[in-house]
Amino acid sequence: MALKSSSRGISGIVSILLVFAIVSSMPPTNGALRKPMYAPGDKWVYVLDGSLGGFPGFNASQGTFHLALVGLVYVNVIGSGIVLVNNGSVSAVRVDSRATGWLNGTFSVPPVGSGQITGSFTTTSTEFWENHAYLPMESLGTTSYNANVNLGITTPLTLSLRVNATTSYSSVPPFELDVGQNASAAFTAHVELNSTFTAFFQTMTSQNVTDVSSTWHRDVLSRENVSVKAGTFSAYKLNQTLGSFPGLPSGLAGGNETAYFSNDVGFYVKRTAYENGTPSAEMRLRSYSYGAGPAAGISATQVLLFIVLPIAVIALVVVLLWRRRKARIQGHASPPASPAEDGQQVGGKDRAR
Repeated sequence: MALKSSSRGISGIVSILLVFAIVSSMPPTNGALRKPMYAPGDKWVYVLDGSLGGFPGFNASQGTFHLALVGLVYVNVIGSGIVLVNNGSVSAVRVDSRATGWLNGTFSVPPVGSGQITGSFTTTSTEFWENHAYLPMESLGTTSYNANVNLGITTPLTLSLRVNATTSYSSVPPFELDVGQNASAAFTAHVELNSTFTAFFQTMTSQNVTDVSSTWHRDVLSRENVSVKAGTFSAYKLNQTLGSFPGLPSGLAGGNETAYFSNDVGFYVKRTAYENGTPSAEMRLRSYSYGAGPAAGISATQVLLFIVLPIAVIALVVVLLWRRRKARIQGHASPPASPAEDGQQVGGKDRAR
């Protein structure tokens, strides 16, 4: 009976621990999107397809572009950092992005005519996102295009864009949104854009400094299965304000985007950028991996439960078995006294006669 009772006690405690772990690991009920817990070494790789119809600082009277670009985008979490905002220090997550690929298209120069362009591009950027979230507070980026233009003769074309932007938000909007919900935040951005353009052995430079006040907005439209090279994922379809977009010139980033965010991936599985309602670029997830910290979308508490739970169960079983064994040993060491013989007086005092 003691063995059965102990077994039932162990099973009951184990069941309670399992239920607690399962409930703790479930997504929060107050929102479908789960805020990622970024860690150094988290990495996402995307396939990039896009098109360009112009460059900042280059007007139509000097020539017109129609370029297609194809390449890869690498997004890497570097670690934590500090950003100065409104004379205060704010904790942030540093994220570095790099895009590389090929250019192919046409370049028209009035009154010379049109020619073919082939070449390559590279974009590097460093962004500081508000801590464990997604909105950039500081951005530093460089985009370089190197190509050859064939207009009867082949001439080199190079373009370099450098951007330095700082952004402050009225408040950080909630991340945990479900289908049909939305969030927004007013922001003010200070942007410095420098460009150097060389074509037909002439170099043009420009510098623009501007302050932009607007509102960032996100709508959660639906939940869908999205298939990309990395696999098929359940993702939330978002319509949101477009900030920077790897591969596109920083000065062209703007408008809106349709983005698909997956809790399992901890980031986007697909993004499509629009300019004036026309698709301009698309990123599709090729692969992803996590660094030393908890996987994105999984909290440290959940990871701790997965580690502690088996250890706690084993320790509990060992303690209960040890107590039962100790009780058996004590029982063998102190056997019960033998019954008194017939007629023998039991007790410490003689009965009166």
